[in-house]
Amino acid sequence: MRRFLLCSLPLSLALALSACGGEEETPEDGTDAAVDAAGEDTEAAAQIVAEGFVAALNAEDAEAACALIDEAAQSAVVSQSEGAEDCVTAFPDYAESLPDSESIEIGEITVGTDLDGETEIATVALDHPDQDPGALEVRESDDGEWRATRIPGTTLGGA
Repeated sequence: MRRFLLCSLPLSLALALSACGGEEETPEDGTDAAVDAAGEDTEAAAQIVAEGFVAALNAEDAEAACALIDEAAQSAVVSQSEGAEDCVTAFPDYAESLPDSESIEIGEITVGTDLDGETEIATVALDHPDQDPGALEVRESDDGEWRATRIPGTTLGGA
């Protein structure tokens, strides 16, 4: 069953992320409903990225994990590994630096914006019973895909 769930993760992730790309219409009555709906979309996308990242950690699937993080976060992973040239080869060393991934759970998701107030950013707390693994910072990239821009255990993991 676990193998089936992990194998179906890429398809589920692709379908869910494509569903999060739609635009909300601005209501005519001047309410903040569109803002709330966008925040909900951001939260849902962040949840999907976080679940995929934790599943990739558990499956030791470096390719899947690296596909969920942006280039800056990938560079942070590479910088933590001696001699690795890319995220996929560096990821096992990075994963070893984290607490037991099977005990990591998705925690609270907080949606905010960048300093300009134009780009929504979701911070996803990762919970562990013995340690604080940190958080993922997730935002929509220029290509419309949601990716983690900062990941636990790294410094300068994104924009």
